[in-house]
Amino acid sequence: MRIVIGIASLVLLAAPAFAGVWGDIASLKKAPSRAAWDRLVSAGTPALMPILQAWPTDDPVSANWLRTAFDQIAKTHPEKLPIDDLLAFASEPAVFGKARRVAIAAVEQVRPGTTAKLLPSWLNDPEFGTDAVAERLAAAELAKPADALGILKTTFGATTEIDQSLAVAKKLIARGEKPNIVKHLGVVAKWHVVGPFPVTPEEGLNRSFPPEDKLDLALEYEGKARKLKWTPTICDPADGRIDLVKSGIKPDDGAVAYAMATIAIERATKAELRLSAVDNITVWVNGKKAVERASEYRSMFRPDRYRATVELPTGETIILVKLTKTRAEEVRGRPAAPPKWDFLLRLTDEKSRGVTVLQAEPKK
Repeated sequence: MRIVIGIASLVLLAAPAFAGVWGDIASLKKAPSRAAWDRLVSAGTPALMPILQAWPTDDPVSANWLRTAFDQIAKTHPEKLPIDDLLAFASEPAVFGKARRVAIAAVEQVRPGTTAKLLPSWLNDPEFGTDAVAERLAAAELAKPADALGILKTTFGATTEIDQSLAVAKKLIARGEKPNIVKHLGVVAKWHVVGPFPVTPEEGLNRSFPPEDKLDLALEYEGKARKLKWTPTICDPADGRIDLVKSGIKPDDGAVAYAMATIAIERATKAELRLSAVDNITVWVNGKKAVERASEYRSMFRPDRYRATVELPTGETIILVKLTKTRAEEVRGRPAAPPKWDFLLRLTDEKSRGVTVLQAEPKK
């Protein structure tokens, strides 16, 4: 990460009066206390950049102490804020996102409208990209039809979050365009599915079934009322989801189903596997477990809820997904709604862009 701090701040920090700033920051990160917080606040605006530079990425408690100290200083001395340093910090993509937001909020305090001016240049930004997309959607609503279409096309190309990609795509479709959601998001679209294997909820969370030991699309398995066969299916092109119910797999309480996909890439790469699913999920990539969520509590479908970094070799990769339904519950005395059983799996690069994969029919 590039260090972003101005010369003026460095000079002031060298003065004896501010010698304890870094020590107080370290104290708030290690063993927070009101005394260390008071000393840090009393250091004034020269402490602002060190606070941002030291922002913890995985400790919300110490981050809250530093955030309140930063806010108190900025509120007390708005006329002395190091605006240039704060802007440089907020504009650095490699810096931790929450700290960047704190920095730009401080600038906004004395220069209202700064964020709005910067957002158009942040469409591909890892932290502010979603804000920039929202701003572009609002701009498209106010623009002339021809201009609005151009805005939406550019914006769609920059989106990385599922919900925002779908929102922009919907507006493009309404204008006669045909955005490719599946390719854009890096969705693995073609699968073979099998199930449901009849088990209790508890068994489903802990018990393994034949597809985990041997993947063979020609095999059949014993079901509750019939033989279970692998069935080819494809995701909904409008949102990338695989719906097991539409694929003929009706969930019973505690049912287990499997989905298998074969993908291929031209060059080995590291990717992030992002998974959205209802209830419980386990994923193997080339036989190696990448994701596991096994709980007796039901979970809702949430975009990109489960993530894992995976190594994709040149050529073929086999992905196996185990989906487990837990018991449906009544809501305020009323039977639960008919269970949904769907999932979405996609692959992204280091910039959250969809990875382009080739999919042929899996070998039988």
